[in-house]
Amino acid sequence: MGDAGASKTPLKIAIIGGGIGGLSLLLGILNHGDPRVIQPHLYEAALAFAEIGAGVGFLPNAVRAMYAIDPKLHEAYGRIADEAPRADVNGQQKYVFSKVYMGMEGRGSGMAKAFDEIGTVYNDNKLRNVHRAVFLDEMVKLLPNSLEADLVSFGKRCTDIRIHDAGVTVAFSDGTSEIVDAVIGCDGVKSVVRNILHQGQEKYEPCFTGNYAYRGLVPIEDATEALGEIAAVHHILILGYGGHLVTFPIKQGKTLNVVAFHGRSDWPHGNSWVVRATVEDALEDFKDWSEPIKKLLSLLQRPDKWGLFDLPPLKTYTLDGRICLLGDCAHASTPHQGAGAGMAIEDAAVLSRVLGEIKTPDRVQLTRAFAAYDAVRRDRTQKVVTRSRTRGMLYDFELSGVGDDLEKVRDTLSTQWDWIWDLDIDAHCREALGIMHQTHMVGNDSP
Repeated sequence: MGDAGASKTPLKIAIIGGGIGGLSLLLGILNHGDPRVIQPHLYEAALAFAEIGAGVGFLPNAVRAMYAIDPKLHEAYGRIADEAPRADVNGQQKYVFSKVYMGMEGRGSGMAKAFDEIGTVYNDNKLRNVHRAVFLDEMVKLLPNSLEADLVSFGKRCTDIRIHDAGVTVAFSDGTSEIVDAVIGCDGVKSVVRNILHQGQEKYEPCFTGNYAYRGLVPIEDATEALGEIAAVHHILILGYGGHLVTFPIKQGKTLNVVAFHGRSDWPHGNSWVVRATVEDALEDFKDWSEPIKKLLSLLQRPDKWGLFDLPPLKTYTLDGRICLLGDCAHASTPHQGAGAGMAIEDAAVLSRVLGEIKTPDRVQLTRAFAAYDAVRRDRTQKVVTRSRTRGMLYDFELSGVGDDLEKVRDTLSTQWDWIWDLDIDAHCREALGIMHQTHMVGNDSP
C-alpha cells in the first residue's frame, strides 16, 4: 500500500523570497525534481528581482554547491566572477584569498606599523567575487522563459501561514492567498515564515551584535590612489582596534567594494537596519586610522550604514513537513566569515536534492525530506553564526587569548576557514539522502 497522505496531483511548494537563496532553491528543484511530483512557485515581495548590497564573495564550498544545484548556475557564475590572483606556495599553485594588513598603529612593543602587511591567506578557489545584482540577473536568466509565469509571482509579501487538513494557506499583503502543500521560507533575517514556524514557542528575534558597517563603492582608479595597486587585485582584510575593513574588486575589476566595520553598544535606528550615512560619519569613526584608510573612506560613493544582527540557534528548521527554513531566515550571521550567502546556496543544494528524491507526490515523503535536510544542515549553519561573531572579535583585536598578538592572529587566520571550505557537498547531500531513506525504512517497519 502507498504512504498515508498520497496524492495523484503534484505537491505544490511555495518558496517565500526571491533572493539568492530562494532562486538557488527554485533552480535546484527544477533541475533535480520531477514536475509530475513537485511544482515549486516562488513568491517575491518586491515588484521585480532585486538584491540590496554591492559585492559578495563566494568561498570554494559555495562554488561547488552551485554545481550541485545546477551546472548551468556554476557556469553562469564563472562568466561574471573575478578571478583570484595566483601564487606559488611551496611549489604548489594556489590562489590568494586575502591579503591582511594593519590599519592603524599597533599598541605595544614590536607591533606592526600602520599599513604593514601581516600575512596572506591562500585557497584553491579560482573564482571569487561578484556584484550581487549581476549574479541575481544571471540566475534569473536560467529560469525557463516559457514557464516563468508559472514559477514566479511578484508583489507577494507573505503576511500569514495557516496549516490545516487540506494543506497550507499562505496569505499575502495584497489580500490574495494560495493553498499549497508546503512552504519554504527564504525571506531573510526578518522572516515572517520563521516567526510562524515557531509561533507559541520561544521567540527567535535577531540580535544586534554590537557592530555596524559602512558599505559603499569606489572606482578602482581612485581606490588604487589610496591603497596602491593591491586594491585592484586582492581581497584585503585590514585589522585594527575596535574595527576592521574588508575590500575587494568587483565588476571585473572596475569597482572596489568597501565594507568598514565599527563597534558600538547599541543600534539607535530601530527596525531600520540599513540607513543612509555620510563620508563624514565614516571619517569620524575611523579618525585614528592610517592615512590610506581615511583617504579610501573619503572616496565612498553614497555609503550606507548597516546594523549587524544575527540569530540565536533555532531548535528546528522545519515543522510537520509543512514549513521549512532556508538561508538567513534560519541562520543569519554576521559577515565576518564571508559565508552567509554561501550557506544559503549549500542549503539549496541539499534541500533540492532531497526534494528531488521524492518519487510520488505524498506529504509523508515531504516530511522525510525536510527532516533529513534539517538533520544535516542545522549544526553546520549555526556554527557559522557563532564562529562569525568570534572572527569579528579577532579582526578587532578583541578575541580572548589572542588580542593583538600578531603571531596568534596569523595562526588563527591560516586555518579559520578550513572547516567551511573543505565541505564535500556531494557527500553532504548523500548523507541527507541516507537519512531520508533510513527514516523511510524505519517508518515502514513501524507498526
